[in-house]
Amino acid sequence: MWLCNITAVIGLFLSFRYNQKLFEIFFYFTWTGDLLTLLIWPNPVSPPLATYPLSWAGFVLKHSAPLALTILFIKQGRLLNRDAAWSALKAMLVYAGFIAVYDFGLGQNILDFCYPSIEIMKLFGPWPYYIIVNISLALLWYYIIHMITIRIKIVKIS
Repeated sequence: MWLCNITAVIGLFLSFRYNQKLFEIFFYFTWTGDLLTLLIWPNPVSPPLATYPLSWAGFVLKHSAPLALTILFIKQGRLLNRDAAWSALKAMLVYAGFIAVYDFGLGQNILDFCYPSIEIMKLFGPWPYYIIVNISLALLWYYIIHMITIRIKIVKIS
């Protein structure tokens, strides 16, 4: 259910059978979820390096390999369509809606819909304010990625 696991599976699938829309979703999911997971340190869901070095290495690999794979696809000439950010955002909203129901229904907290799991989110206020801030930051991050992809010319000009 974790987005990083889903992203890793999508990357594996794309390695054997390419699909443009799936690549675009993979690209945005990777450059939001996987990148931010690696940047948040200490990460509350990461196994501790000192105690579980192999599990920690697997955690880092699971989050860095999709980033490298997106670069490999781009180097192979795969480009994003102009509406890639919109397609990925729609897929993210479907995923987030499913996870919200899952979280509340089964008492889980996969996308922090029930309570904040990292310290910085606690600064955004109580529930539901920190969720509104998180959604706003995600929209901003998608926009930034979109602008960067246009700037570095990995978006197809149609």
